[in-house]
Amino acid sequence: MPFERFTVKARQVVVAAQEEARRLKHDHIDTEHILLALLDAPDSTAATVLHRLGYDKQTAQADIAALVGPGTGELSGHIPFTARAKKTLELALREATQLHHNEIGTEHILLALVGEGGGVGAKVLAERITPVGKIRAAVLASVQGSPEAPADSWPAGTPATADTVAGASALAGGAPVGSHHLLEAMLRAENSMAARVLRELGVDPDTVAAKIDELDPESTSDANPEEAAARRMELRLLGEEVHLILRDPATVTLAKQVTELSGGAIQGSGPVAGLFVPLWRAADQLLAQLRRMLEPESGEEHGTAKVVRTVLGPRLRRRTG
Repeated sequence: MPFERFTVKARQVVVAAQEEARRLKHDHIDTEHILLALLDAPDSTAATVLHRLGYDKQTAQADIAALVGPGTGELSGHIPFTARAKKTLELALREATQLHHNEIGTEHILLALVGEGGGVGAKVLAERITPVGKIRAAVLASVQGSPEAPADSWPAGTPATADTVAGASALAGGAPVGSHHLLEAMLRAENSMAARVLRELGVDPDTVAAKIDELDPESTSDANPEEAAARRMELRLLGEEVHLILRDPATVTLAKQVTELSGGAIQGSGPVAGLFVPLWRAADQLLAQLRRMLEPESGEEHGTAKVVRTVLGPRLRRRTG
């Protein structure tokens, strides 16, 4: 893909990924090499965020070695990117666009690496940083100026600011953060200037939340295909069966094509059993998260945890009651 919109540091990461692959004697560049390259740029946004979350290059090297062994032959010349690595770099463009940044920086590559989810890079991060959504929240909290601003030049921020960004990320539930998430998170950030001003003007957080749930973002600049599809999903318990219902036209059309080709319903057995495992895992993680949201409070909570439990929990109960 063309790299004209990549920052200098982001381009250096792309070059360094090739060197990481060469060092490991791999004949391809994949997400693990991109992660190592990100951590090898110590003054970049991505590396700074990961270091703040307790993850460094030495740890990454050990984690990756446990999953991927070294190659056997010496390499020369150009080393190609895998399809997954290319997809990650393409997703970095989308991350930059959604954050309204003109250039693609290391922070966008990191967000894309995590968002892609299936590569070794994302897997080792998810094992060490739990929940992995902390990475997105940390990036959003850190990038307050232009992309790739040196860490020493970032505004220090305040706990309220950090809680607002983390809260917006929690409200987005892993989807790109929209203006509606930021608006509600501002209202929920205790003692923040924004919350005080809005409340002085008579703006009630619960009223805003109810209106956000009511409105469809399709006609706004916050609309994205993933959230639009997610809003049409439903989870039901029918007897001893859990039904996950998807209603977006693209998925329905694709399902029709598959069932027509297969001659009927497809079960999670036989040659496709392995394909059902990620779907089961995702559904299981979703149910576990929902249970945490709906369970009674235990102990003192702050920031993201408080937003998840005290905001999303009651809204879930209202919508399912």
